[in-house]
Amino acid sequence: MSNENSRKIGQYSWSYREGTIITGTILLLGFSIQAASGGTVLLIAGFPWNLISGLVFLGLLVLSFYFWHKHPIIKGLGSVKAALPAILGFTLLVLMMGFVKQDVESRNALVKLFGLTHLVKTWPFILINLYLLILLGIVTMKRLTPFNLKNAGFFLNHFGLFLVLFSTALGSSDMQRLTMNCNENQIERKAVDASGKVVDFPISIKLLNFNIDEFRPKVTIVDNKTNKIIQHKGIDQLEMLDRDSFNIAQYHIKVEQFLAISAKVGDGFIKANEPGSAPSAKVTVTNLTDHARLSGWIYSGSYANEPVTLKLNEHYSLVMLPAEPRKFSSSLNIQTQSGKNVTTTIEVNKPFSIDGWTIYQTSYNTEMGRWSELSVLELVRDPWLPLVYLGIFLMMAGAVFMFVFGKPKSGGTEHVA
Repeated sequence: MSNENSRKIGQYSWSYREGTIITGTILLLGFSIQAASGGTVLLIAGFPWNLISGLVFLGLLVLSFYFWHKHPIIKGLGSVKAALPAILGFTLLVLMMGFVKQDVESRNALVKLFGLTHLVKTWPFILINLYLLILLGIVTMKRLTPFNLKNAGFFLNHFGLFLVLFSTALGSSDMQRLTMNCNENQIERKAVDASGKVVDFPISIKLLNFNIDEFRPKVTIVDNKTNKIIQHKGIDQLEMLDRDSFNIAQYHIKVEQFLAISAKVGDGFIKANEPGSAPSAKVTVTNLTDHARLSGWIYSGSYANEPVTLKLNEHYSLVMLPAEPRKFSSSLNIQTQSGKNVTTTIEVNKPFSIDGWTIYQTSYNTEMGRWSELSVLELVRDPWLPLVYLGIFLMMAGAVFMFVFGKPKSGGTEHVA
């Protein structure tokens, strides 16, 4: 009998081969089930069923480790030989999510069959995520004894990652993401979900004022026949009106006067703060080739007024483009069912949170521009987010512990690094 066959099963040690085979089998099984179901997008049960299933999973995991922690399968699942292939498999799916646009309907039959546009809600993602949770749970419980400062860092790091994966997996079904269109001086209580269904929002929002802070507009030279911007070495020639003079192609432009908001009067423009007003500038243009010079006004135009261009010759014209927003914000009055009444201002990347909901500024009526009386808000509720943040905090704390006290000694056994 060979040494391999005579070796006791309890002495068997996993290699990367076993870890890779298991990970590959899980992914293959997941994609096979997904294809067999016709690419159906899975609907994960919400509260309280997700919480119950999570607690059952945790109970089974703890009991399995308590009774069979010396079993070679449990030992193998707690080794780096199992963890590394699993992490690579999970990373592969995450990379696919980056290359394939998510949460859209694909016309490609193969993409649709394997659920590549909804990977988070497919069998392969759920199975590999479950497998990773089992591995992390086992290796985390291994480090509970002996519990010391060195092991504390390892435990915090891995338990934090476990908590992040666990809470995001269970919490995906409880997350709500709604869109609300708010008009100035109107109270809005209706929102729309991703499927277009109108829902009653538990918080009433009144848009007090919508404001846009704009950059100075850009100017360029366009071809009169094609209306295309002239290019140099394949790059559009654009200049911002934040300087008194600059060159575009063979033309030198000098800005004589700039008005951030203006209206046309006769052949010129005056400062005017009224709906439809837009930037304008009086410029002098010199052709650097033949030194020909001409002056005139350019105007970006708006929803109410046509733009004004300066014709340089029969081939080209100087054009002012619409000003781009530097930032936009909404002043809101928010009333909740719990009796809260709050007035606040939100802008992009500066949301406001109240009663478990986070209100984001996302868009406005782009046709109206700075005169928009419509603000588009995104309303997000994720009750599992505090657990995700706790997991991230534990991972950071674990990294600090491991930096200060050093890595724990493996004691001759392999663990997830």
